[in-house]
Amino acid sequence: MLNELWSRVRFFFGSKQREEVDEEIGFHMEREVEANLAAGMSTEEARRQAAIAFGGRERARERCREERPSWSLELLLRDVRFAFRGLARNYGLSLIAILTLAIAICANTTIFSLLNQALLRALPVSRPDELVVLSFAGSFYGHHHSEGGSDEGHVHEFSYPMYRDLSDKNTALSGLIASVPAGVGVTWNNRSEAVSSEMVSGNYFETLGVRPALGRLFVASDESAPGANPVAVLNFDYWKTHLAEAPVEGQTLLVNGTPFTIVGVAAPGFHSAVWGRMPDVYVPITMQRTVQPEWDMLNDRKSYWITLAGRLRPGITLQQATASLNALFLSERRIEFPTLADTTESTRKAFIDAAHLNVDAGARGFSPMRDDLKTPLTIIMGMVLLVIVMAVVNVASLLLVRAANRVREFSVRYALGATNGQILRQLLCEGLLLGIFGAGLGLASAPAALAMLIRWLAHGSDGEQIFTATLDWRVFAFTAAATLIGSLVFSLAPAIQFWNPRLVDSLKQQAGTGKGSSLRFGKTCVALQIGFSLLLLVGAGMFVRTIQNLRSVNPGYETEHLLAFNLAPAIAGYPASGVAPVEQRALDAIAALPGVRAVGATNDEDLVGDGVEGDVEVSGYKAKPNEEYDVELPWVSSGYLESLGVPLIAGRMLNAGDTATSQKVSVVNESFVKHYFANAQAALGQHVNRPGNKNRASVDTVVVGVVGDVKHASVRDPAAPTCYMHYLQQSRAAGLTYYVRTWQAPQTAANGIRAAVANIDPKLIVNDIKPMTQAIDGSIQDQRAMAWLAAIFGGIAALLTGIGLYGILAYSTAQRTREIGIRMALGAQRGTVVQLILRETLILAGCAVGVTIPIALLTARAVRSQLFGVSIVDPVVYVSGVLAICVVAAVAAFVPARRAASIDPSKALRTE
Repeated sequence: MLNELWSRVRFFFGSKQREEVDEEIGFHMEREVEANLAAGMSTEEARRQAAIAFGGRERARERCREERPSWSLELLLRDVRFAFRGLARNYGLSLIAILTLAIAICANTTIFSLLNQALLRALPVSRPDELVVLSFAGSFYGHHHSEGGSDEGHVHEFSYPMYRDLSDKNTALSGLIASVPAGVGVTWNNRSEAVSSEMVSGNYFETLGVRPALGRLFVASDESAPGANPVAVLNFDYWKTHLAEAPVEGQTLLVNGTPFTIVGVAAPGFHSAVWGRMPDVYVPITMQRTVQPEWDMLNDRKSYWITLAGRLRPGITLQQATASLNALFLSERRIEFPTLADTTESTRKAFIDAAHLNVDAGARGFSPMRDDLKTPLTIIMGMVLLVIVMAVVNVASLLLVRAANRVREFSVRYALGATNGQILRQLLCEGLLLGIFGAGLGLASAPAALAMLIRWLAHGSDGEQIFTATLDWRVFAFTAAATLIGSLVFSLAPAIQFWNPRLVDSLKQQAGTGKGSSLRFGKTCVALQIGFSLLLLVGAGMFVRTIQNLRSVNPGYETEHLLAFNLAPAIAGYPASGVAPVEQRALDAIAALPGVRAVGATNDEDLVGDGVEGDVEVSGYKAKPNEEYDVELPWVSSGYLESLGVPLIAGRMLNAGDTATSQKVSVVNESFVKHYFANAQAALGQHVNRPGNKNRASVDTVVVGVVGDVKHASVRDPAAPTCYMHYLQQSRAAGLTYYVRTWQAPQTAANGIRAAVANIDPKLIVNDIKPMTQAIDGSIQDQRAMAWLAAIFGGIAALLTGIGLYGILAYSTAQRTREIGIRMALGAQRGTVVQLILRETLILAGCAVGVTIPIALLTARAVRSQLFGVSIVDPVVYVSGVLAICVVAAVAAFVPARRAASIDPSKALRTE
């Protein structure tokens, strides 16, 4: 019954189609005869050639049926060949479309590759889906050496004794690993350099499933006892670039002056279980005192300094592991509790009752850097997605322009019996070819663009980078999906125009006319491009304003002619007792250099995003209930504050009279004074105490001076309350960062500094010497990268908007040829026609702007955390964006407007 009904439907519509074909073919044959007569043929010859061309109605129908084969590879190849010839005939428009898509796809591939590596890609280890990372919620008492701080109340660092307890007693994990980064000095073939290292547990590589590229990796026995196993494993990239792939197995490498035996090289591609760490050398965690001679943390339950990860046992779920490990964790905390200095009930609730161990999926590894990059990368990815949407809309508008000249072509094909499906298939083939060529060009250029972007983000450093310029399957899948979806979308633009065309009217026209729906679709495309472009321009403007504001921030001292560098005698093999004397010798030697105005040093480097913080006890100050007020606690030398140029407000600076045996002294800043004292004068002579000294009978450090506030962690963060203490009065040695105020050019001063330090001891490593202006640029690098990328994408968006607007205006003016001809025949001047088109364009732009502004306000509110000193309703940004997009619209509209104004009315009136 259904078959019969379908046959009747086909007969009804088939008969109607045959009638239309008869009329259309007959009309077209008459036009062919007229064309032959115009070419000089006789009447008989003109009719004969037309008959040969069309072969009569029945033959035309038969040819149409023959050209409708079922789906096959041959049919596909024929459509592709025809589509390729069609694009080649309009190579100029095709090239513009391909380049437009290539730019958008290259931008999307580049940014998505960064996002993929930072947020999506699993660690290059065996079965990464079985990995977990550990953190805990709850209070802790003691020293917290945080690599990434805490996020949402979770602490990611544990003490080594807690690690041993969890590792030895748990039943949910097949292996629990510990790791912590550290800087070391290494010497190989009498060449010394500062490198990054990672202290790891003995089961680190085995649990992760990392294989050696050479020799062997660590085993459990390499973690047998503190200081007992001076062995090292090299990172593959470090071995390849710094040791020239030498046969290093069994060779000796000096680490901080101590001989370590190289036992192997890790597999290529692996760096760490923590994404973002790039260690050059791996050493057992039990060698901590050799790597960090100023600390002794292996037996200290109050030192939280290592990150933990593990691998689930077969059959154990994440929930089961969390329950089992949390019970063990709380049990060990109950054992630790009596050792705390404060064992009150409130402390017990915070330390035990409120504590909880978190076991999270760890396929991507724990990474504090990932949290810093997540928001900026997501924002930039959103911007480039807008760019590719604009590119699709742009190509759609270009194809509409092309379609304006193809109405007769497709009308003839319909007249010869082509179906909507065949026309749609042909247009899809053309669109997919454009998409494939654009994607191919974009993918081909993406690695070079990615490599350039990575190098720029790394400040031009030649060292190992956390990002790579390789594209993985996710990037290719993303590009393929974007290409396919985009091609389908912009192929539908001309397909809609040719769906159910008015064939007789189209064949009678010398120039095609489109339907009103096509014009409306084109104007919608233009409005979308204007809106997206304005959105990107506003975003770019806000990020650029952020950079301008950050650059204008006063850090509290003059950065010109100020150099900074690191010097750590401990990594050159100096014992703890010899660190302070050699640091003082370096200070004296640099101070004696020509052109040096002042020199000082600190263990808490400025503008690198971290700090040395803790609470302090202040004489006469009564803390509020549950008050937690962290203070920056740098050890500094005499001359440090003078070298920075920090203003003295009251009292005196630290000086040469402050020694290891003299009265302990400190200098505090204004923010410190505001919290603890009534004014600067009231602070002088008061006593403070650092954390860890609270068991002493008295608070023994005297405040001798008050100085102005300075930016420490970064220029966008407010100045922290700070208590500066003399480094010679600290209980343990530490590496220092030196600051040199000089009259000389930076390079000249740097050469003098290196020579002065080498004269003291050639093994001392002057590391990362740079002007402070460069340090400030580095502290705002992420924001600067966002601003530049946003500006680039905003510029691309404006360019695409101009191209798309020009295309659709050229199309729409072509469709209005007769209307414009009538206007000019009735007396309209050329200037009036230009004004007409410009006015309509600006009205369209105004409507798009009116819709976009509220969306831009909501978007600005969402990215407020990435802005600095910029209001989400900043008038400069919005006015500049609107003016820019109006200028682009006016320029794009001017050429079609002039072309329309030059139409000959007599020719225009003959278009139908």
